[in-house]
Amino acid sequence: MKKLVLFIAILSFFFLNEKVEANSYQVGIGFNYFYSSLSPHGRWIEIDDGLVVWKPRMNNRHWQPYSQGTWVWTNDGWYWDSYEPFGYVVYHYGRWHYDNYYGWIWVPDYQWAPAWVEWRYDDDYIGWAPLPPYAVFNIHSGIHYSVNFSFPYNHWNFIRYKHFGHKNAYNYYEEQQYKERIFGGTKTRNDYGYERDRVINRGVDLRTVQERGARNLQQRELVRRDVESVDRNSVIKSKDRIEILTPRNQEQTRDKNFSIERGERQSSLNTSKVELGERRSNLDKSQSGKIDERNKVKLNERIIEDENKIDNRKPATKQSAKGGERKRDVQVQPQREVQTKKADEVRSREVVREKPIEAKPIERKREVQPQKENRPVERIVPNTGRKTEQRAATPPRKATTRESDDKVKERKR
Repeated sequence: MKKLVLFIAILSFFFLNEKVEANSYQVGIGFNYFYSSLSPHGRWIEIDDGLVVWKPRMNNRHWQPYSQGTWVWTNDGWYWDSYEPFGYVVYHYGRWHYDNYYGWIWVPDYQWAPAWVEWRYDDDYIGWAPLPPYAVFNIHSGIHYSVNFSFPYNHWNFIRYKHFGHKNAYNYYEEQQYKERIFGGTKTRNDYGYERDRVINRGVDLRTVQERGARNLQQRELVRRDVESVDRNSVIKSKDRIEILTPRNQEQTRDKNFSIERGERQSSLNTSKVELGERRSNLDKSQSGKIDERNKVKLNERIIEDENKIDNRKPATKQSAKGGERKRDVQVQPQREVQTKKADEVRSREVVREKPIEAKPIERKREVQPQKENRPVERIVPNTGRKTEQRAATPPRKATTRESDDKVKERKR
């Protein structure tokens, strides 16, 4: 008994420790932080199944994530140093998806990382693409996918090693017509870990990158610091240090009203396989009581529909208890359903009776009379005694009706 209690205590400690460890880097971040930071640079859209996403406001149709910036090697692995005003959020939280109608959309998530990308490389090139919403991070196993998915070659950025980490690296990306060939010759490399309560993005090994051309890369220290509130400048950079400011108190960045558009079309994203953020509506739990009335009505309608489905599945029960007999549930079928079934059975029988049986015509086989062979017949010539062969006389052909009529006419003439 003591061993059992000890085992349960150890198991409970491990479970609680894992839960605290998994959420330790999410403190202070909620949907209100994302909303206030990204609303000036794009619009929020509610797509299928109540999933809320953000679409950047871009005029360049060739734009794609993780393009305007450069890579920096830090103590937490490869860090994407973005030059875009919204980059401090969308390249360190959440995932990206490309839709044929909406274009690039960002799906919120509350786990911070130096970058959320997947890598490809060979002897000449190194490339990266954003992780899709189907990619889920686990502190023990790293990245795993809920769906077998990878972005096509045209959504990747490839660059030669000598330009990797350059300040203006975006000027050296390979052109679109060469990406397919490069993509086919490279191999995948993903190496995410969890150390010191941080997500680590090791990606392609630093020594491999340096040996193949990027010799000017130097490690910089990446520091995260919790503050009471964060303004637009949440990243402080110096020569050897990058400091990330994270809000500790969500009250300082709270927006009471969220302006979220309803999607115009169904997206190509399989929302049932997305396991990011607060899956229902991507709103933090502290704001669950302040969601707009439209979402409340929608949620209540879903609950009522689910209850009706459950009630329809359960058959009605009738309890009978007479004397000391035991009560039992008897399935009672509504009278209307019984009458309807009986009426359908009667109609089906009448249809079968009234339906006439069509007689199939009988095909008669034409009898073919065999032709008589004109066999030779032996005859004995008188006075000589010789035998001669003579073929039997063929019986005259019977004249047809038309021929007999013609003969009668000739006689009359």
